[in-house]
Amino acid sequence: MRLFNHLKSTLSCTAIALLLTACGGSSTSEEAQIIDTTPVVTIDYQKIIDETVSDVIPGIILLVESPDKKFLGSAGVENTENKNPMQTYHTMPTASAGKPMIALLAVMLAVMLADENLLNLDDTLDTWLSDDILNKIENSREITLRQLLNHTSGIFNHEHNSGYFDLLIGEPEKTKTDIDFLPLALNQPAYSKPGEGFTYSNTGYVLAGLIMDKVLEMHHSIALRERILEPLGMNATYYRGIEKSQGDFISGYYLYEGDNKVYDTKEFLINVSETNSPIVSSVEDMALFMKSVVADQGFINEDIRENFLGSQQLIPVDTIRSYGLGIIVESIRENTVYSHGGLTYGYHTQNIYIKEKDLSITAFINCSSQPVCENTMESLIKEVRTNELK
Repeated sequence: MRLFNHLKSTLSCTAIALLLTACGGSSTSEEAQIIDTTPVVTIDYQKIIDETVSDVIPGIILLVESPDKKFLGSAGVENTENKNPMQTYHTMPTASAGKPMIALLAVMLAVMLADENLLNLDDTLDTWLSDDILNKIENSREITLRQLLNHTSGIFNHEHNSGYFDLLIGEPEKTKTDIDFLPLALNQPAYSKPGEGFTYSNTGYVLAGLIMDKVLEMHHSIALRERILEPLGMNATYYRGIEKSQGDFISGYYLYEGDNKVYDTKEFLINVSETNSPIVSSVEDMALFMKSVVADQGFINEDIRENFLGSQQLIPVDTIRSYGLGIIVESIRENTVYSHGGLTYGYHTQNIYIKEKDLSITAFINCSSQPVCENTMESLIKEVRTNELK
């Protein structure tokens, strides 16, 4: 079964304001003056998301923020049974949109532990992993940690294994971590030789998580909280499965092609912890993170920033996009756009920061049924981006 298989837009225009003044007398007069003839055109984002929710798309949260304005709104419901309204503070699993946090953590640790030679992004997997894992991954002794993070390792994506969905939803009360999902990628053919091509693989992040756990001698979620979440004040964010006592999240809806039934996937994901899909968060926390790593000079130093998303780290994905360590970089009309989306069973996230405009665009939709949920997110982001960059 495959998971990965546009939006009404409405413009609200204010009327043109004309202020006419005239002074007259028996011998003098002044012509009427037009004070303002420029139409003020604005996009009513609330109306857009209100008109987008449907039986298929239960709810939306949207944040659009720049130095001169901020829109934070929600529409629809967070749960289709109790009909509780979606709220702007609601949290949900952000899937791969959390990958930049994992990659940044790895860079931070590599810089911090450089003197101890414990974690080097260019060391190969046999530096940390045991033979029982290495012998079941093609080219494992040639693959580096950096290649895991930028998707050039060539490692098979465990989510492409037909057993992934069964493992994900089976025994929902049981906590499942990276080591439970890794076997789905073992003894599978490589997509390519290490460093010879970009092929998106969630398994690279599963392995990166296991490596950080070994180096830290504890689960890397602790370091993520200490080095990223707490310093940035990301109080609504926590590591899914591992830190489930930290909060709750909204329901997500997925149409299973096998029986044509829509499932609330929340119960299946509460206890799942994967480094490739690590966190539960809010739109404001996600926007804060992306802006901070790109533009906040006080959060990370230039050495870390350069190793994280510097031009030397970028791998071409297509004619307009490149992939750094866990982050997508593209150029749109002389604007540099940093982003990462997330799509998992029942949830869809987009998190974008446009540097030259100091503009954040973050959206949550609590459905993943294809193609309507994906198309809706794509159209929503396109509508916002087009309006904000015109």
